Amino acid sequence: MADQPVTAGRPGLPGRPVDRARPSRADALVARCADALDASAAVPLLTQLADGTVAGEVFARYLVVERDFVRTAARVAGWCLWQQPEWELAERHAAAVADLVGPQSAYFAALAARWPVEGDLDVVLDRAAALRQQVERVLVTGGYPAVVTSLLAAETLYLRWCSVAAATPVDRPDDVQEWIDLHVTPGFRAQVAFLAEVVDTLPAPVTDDELDGWFRAMLAAEDEFHASPLVGAGAAS
Repeated sequence: MADQPVTAGRPGLPGRPVDRARPSRADALVARCADALDASAAVPLLTQLADGTVAGEVFARYLVVERDFVRTAARVAGWCLWQQPEWELAERHAAAVADLVGPQSAYFAALAARWPVEGDLDVVLDRAAALRQQVERVLVTGGYPAVVTSLLAAETLYLRWCSVAAATPVDRPDDVQEWIDLHVTPGFRAQVAFLAEVVDTLPAPVTDDELDGWFRAMLAAEDEFHASPLVGAGAAS
């Protein structure tokens, strides 16, 4: 059977080379949404992870919800692979899947015994589900352009706050430091750059207003997600 991607959601998948003489559409998108990125990077949970003050109970809860979303992200990256008609770009989506089901999944497996969670997590998981639900929503309503733009928002946020944290010499639990380090590797930086490249190639019918809407909605969902481990933990949410 010939290699043939399926299509879902709105038509129009990227397939043309990026015109490097033109300003980067992804860079312009990130610049327009800089206020939302700054706000999302400053939420209590990420601040506590960065400065080393996160409580053990909160970090344990974060590991549970983050592990669940990493699994969602792996499935979504696999969907993107199938949607992408250009094989070289499809391989980049495959690399994202490999990272999510490889080093990141291994990280959570190693930490499960060290950071046990006590009590009922239903309320925490319900609030964290906002992030998965946002991705599922845009996949149906916006297709591939909406999904890659949403992933760019999430990955740009993590590259931003983890880069600042990695450059700040404070004492953190080793497992927190490892999580930060996973998001400043050359491989992770390359993945963020790849998503930006894909956004640069999105077809003209995708408007800047649509890009902004997807990007900002994903950051708002990230804020809900990052608030979830603090629910009922004696911390601001």
